[in-house]
This record gives sequence, C-alpha cells and structure tokens, in this order.
Amino acid sequence: MCDSFVALPTATQNHTVILGKSADCQVNEAHALVRFPGRKHLSGAAFKATHLVVPQVAETYEVILGKSFWTWGAEIGINEHGVAIGNEAVFTTLQKDEKSEGLMVIDMLRIGLERGRTALEAVGAITTALEQIGQGGNCELTGNSHFDGSYLIADPTEAWILETAGRQWVAKKVTDSIGSISNVLSIGDDWDLSSLTERRDWASSYGEPEIIARIGSRERQACSYNGLAAAKGNITVRTAFDVLRQHGEGYHPAAGEVHQNICVHAGAPQYRQWQAVGAMVAEMSADGVIGWFTATSGTCVSIFKPVFVGVDLPNIGPLPTEQYDPRALWWKHELLHRRAMADFHHLVPEIRQDFDALEDEFLAEAPSVMKGTLAQKKEFMDYCFQKAEQATEVWINRVGGRSDLRFDEPSYAGMWQKYNSMSGLALT
Repeated sequence: MCDSFVALPTATQNHTVILGKSADCQVNEAHALVRFPGRKHLSGAAFKATHLVVPQVAETYEVILGKSFWTWGAEIGINEHGVAIGNEAVFTTLQKDEKSEGLMVIDMLRIGLERGRTALEAVGAITTALEQIGQGGNCELTGNSHFDGSYLIADPTEAWILETAGRQWVAKKVTDSIGSISNVLSIGDDWDLSSLTERRDWASSYGEPEIIARIGSRERQACSYNGLAAAKGNITVRTAFDVLRQHGEGYHPAAGEVHQNICVHAGAPQYRQWQAVGAMVAEMSADGVIGWFTATSGTCVSIFKPVFVGVDLPNIGPLPTEQYDPRALWWKHELLHRRAMADFHHLVPEIRQDFDALEDEFLAEAPSVMKGTLAQKKEFMDYCFQKAEQATEVWINRVGGRSDLRFDEPSYAGMWQKYNSMSGLALT
C-alpha cells in the first residue's frame, strides 16, 4: 500500500512542482537511500534487475533513490533532470496473464528515472520496457505477492499518471492543479496515451474491486487529494510533509484501519503487515530539484532531510538488510519508531514538536542553498543529516529507559515481538 500526490505551479506557493510519496512495505523491509551517477554504456550491455537480466540503453542519468535493500528498483526517487516518480501497486484482471518473471513496478520506476529527461520521456521509457519485457515476479521480501504498477511522474513543468495492467497501459496528463494516486486504477476513458486499440473505460475494464475495497485505496486517494485541496494556491513542501503524516481522527496503530491514513502503521491482522518504511517530497523548478527523504520508517516520527543531485550522499552507515544493524540509519531510527508505537497518542506529538522545528530550519535554508555551489550543497546536506541524527539520538535516549512503554493490546504486542525477534532487535 502506497500513496502519491502532486501539486503543479498554479497550486503551490512558490510556483514550483511538488511531488510526495509514502513508500509502504513490510515491517522489517529496511529501505536504503542510494545515489547512482549517470553513465554511458557500451553497445550490447545488460544489467540485472530484481528478477531478470535486461538490455541496457546507451546512457543512464543520475538518480537518487529510496529503495528496499533487496531490490534493484525503487519506491521513490529523483533524477538529475528534475524528474521525480512515485509508484503504486495496482491489482488488475490482466496481471495473472504474465506467467514468467518480469520487471516489477519498482524496477520500472528506476528505469523511468534513469532514462527520462522529462516526465513524458519517463512515461515512454517505462511503457517501452513494459511492452518489450513485461512485468511480473514476486514483489515481497517474505511471501509471494504479484501486482501491476501505476506511477505519478513529474518534472519542473508538468505531471503524468501512468497505469498498467499486464502489458497494457494508459497515461493521462494531470490537467488539474493537483493530483493523487493510490492502489487503484483511476483513469477512465479520458486517457491521453495508451496501448489500447480502442477507447474504453480503463479502470472499470481492468480493476479488481474486491482487493481495492479491502485495503481502502479509494479512501486513501481521497485523503491525499483533499489534504492538498485544502491548501490549493498556497501548497508548500511543509504541506506535503503534513499530508504524508496524516492519520485519521482517533487513529491508533493497534486497532485502526488503514482507510483514512496516509502515514500507515503495521497492525496485527495479516493484511496490515505493511507500513510507511520511507517517504519522499520532491520540489522541482527551473533552479533544479531538491529531494526531501526521511530515509527512515514511520513518517510521523521521522525527519525529512534534503538531498541534491550531483553530490555524494551523507554517510548514513552500511546498506541495511532485514537484520538489525545499529550502524545503519534506518535501523537506528527503529529504536525510536518502535518504542513510540507503544505510547502513540502521547509520544508522537511530543517528538513532532522537536522534529518540526528542525525541519523548519532546513526548509528555511534550502532555497538559498539550491542556488549555491555543489560544495555548499554537500555541506548543507551533511549538516542536516547530522542534526537530524543527533535529534533522533536524544529521543532514543529519552524513551530507552522507560519501563512503562509496553503494548497493552496482546495481538499488537505479539506482532511487534515477532518482528523484533525476526530482525534481532532487542528493545529494553
């Protein structure tokens, strides 16, 4: 389960394009923040995607990605040309027709970023790969899940929604000033580009309504859209942060359903073993692109930090895996995130007071840094990541010695005990 949204220049305070996404994966599916520089490739070159070897193109562009540690592709990312993409799992009547391994939705996202200088070029890169190679393969770290993909793709001037079913696809340019997608086909018969040979209602022809209803896809899409609509004309990066942290009224992870939440937390039922393991907000303009990544789980207890293309990422430790490693930023933050879930209604607002103040400092400085040199961008990135880590450590120490942080609901407590044991994470 994931959610993506976009605001175009007519809807934003600074007349920029802002794209946000919550990346929802399994509980111990640690996410890595990684950078791959642009490269030229020899004729006949190939690369190993998650499940199969794929022919390479002559040139790939620099990308910064938030990705599951075990996949080639990514859930969120930006490239050197100011293209940003968020993707979604969608459940269609055609996905069962793909019998062999293919490119997963996350692989397609990376292909779009590595090969697209504009949003429309990224649409073309993904659809070409879809038609030539197909999509398919297990998409879960633990388990066996298969689904098709949809994408929200933006650049400094426009945005496109791309939806797929098997090897068929439709694409629609975002003409409203805001747009959002979730785990549901949303395009009717008003698509602008398509592999279909005749015009038909795409969503009603290929969507799987039972799955869509169970995971609250339409409700979550409405949540993100309405969150933007309430600030239309004055949307900022902070607005996007707030939308990505949205919980339904009265929500608690132990019992709350996912239908009214963008910031998704895992729960005891089997269909709730997913949560927000990372999030991104990208702001694109003529000046370039700033990617704001949490690089940590639990958006409501995370800090968005800026990254810029063209410079190395800060040192955030080794690539995380499904096993706890205190040297890795993602796992270190889990010492706070998982304790905070035990006192959700009290701790999260207290943590946010400190973390919001730090984000406000970063947001105030970022526009001037965006116009600076690569060295200045590198210095600012390192500073922000260091300050965020220090603030997180303060809170880890505050909650680490609290003996009262216990899960009252037995099934919820059992869920966390199981996942902590599986990862080797001991909370004391």
